Amino acid sequence: MWFQNAQKATLLRVAFFLSFCFILTSCADDKPEYALITNQLSSNVSVIDLSTQTVIKTIPVGEHPAGISVSPYHDMAFVTNPDGQTISVLDLKSLTELRQIKVGPGPVGVTSSKDGKRVYVADWYENNIRIINPDSGELIDTIAVGKSPAGLVSDAKNQRLYVANRDDNSVSFINLNTDEVTHTIDVGKSPFGLAISPDGSRVYSVNVESSDVTAIDTKTGNVINTIPVGEWPYCAVVSKDNKKLYVINQDEATISVVDTTSFNITNTIEIEDTPEGIDISADGSQLYAVNWGNNTVSVIDTKTEQVINSIETGKGPRSFGQFITTVE
Repeated sequence: MWFQNAQKATLLRVAFFLSFCFILTSCADDKPEYALITNQLSSNVSVIDLSTQTVIKTIPVGEHPAGISVSPYHDMAFVTNPDGQTISVLDLKSLTELRQIKVGPGPVGVTSSKDGKRVYVADWYENNIRIINPDSGELIDTIAVGKSPAGLVSDAKNQRLYVANRDDNSVSFINLNTDEVTHTIDVGKSPFGLAISPDGSRVYSVNVESSDVTAIDTKTGNVINTIPVGEWPYCAVVSKDNKKLYVINQDEATISVVDTTSFNITNTIEIEDTPEGIDISADGSQLYAVNWGNNTVSVIDTKTEQVINSIETGKGPRSFGQFITTVE
């Protein structure tokens, strides 16, 4: 009897230890994933928790926010406020605005270095990229690019920045080691959003007025293909496995699904009115499309390519840029 009781006590202690370890492990792996939606007409950011697909907080920012970028390694996000001529720096742990930094007259697109020490802001009116220290607000440098720069994407591995110049119908390649333009590539009419493949081998320019996408080889700077999509395309994102490109079409309220090998459109997904921003979850299972006209975000299952939810946001949502992040 004593042996049985001792054995039972030992088993209980082992079970408790294993349960405790499991709880610690679960807590350690419980990193929130957010979609940050810039609401241009209500001058705030809606924070959507992807696990519950609900807005958990609304953060006031500068005047009429548009562009956004996240810096997951420093738990920050950066928002351009065109009417206020500022960028807002957001703390993603407290979900608050830390500060606003005065920039040029037309901030639109924004991205940051992987370590979060530099923020790159496209100035629509001054035709340059401003490099800002997000902590001090110091202007580090400016880089002249084409006319009306809008979308930005960066490649930390190859130390490059890509810029869509809307009124020049071109994309600039910038070497981030020297902060100099190395290539200027002709694309379709009125490029606005950019998307980069996970391996950095391709950049896709979304050309609004020619209703197509230009695929560019980043190693050679050559145009690989021009892909007709829906009417008035705006932004795009590449799947995590690099097999599909998802392009939002404003005038059709659709997403064109493009095979990145054949460059054929394999599906067209109907969403809500006037989509402007698009991003993909960390595991690649869901797309989030931001709909200006309906004040909503459409959630799409990437396996079935069906809309599975619609989430209400503030007024005039845009989220031009990378807006989904996992807080470390």
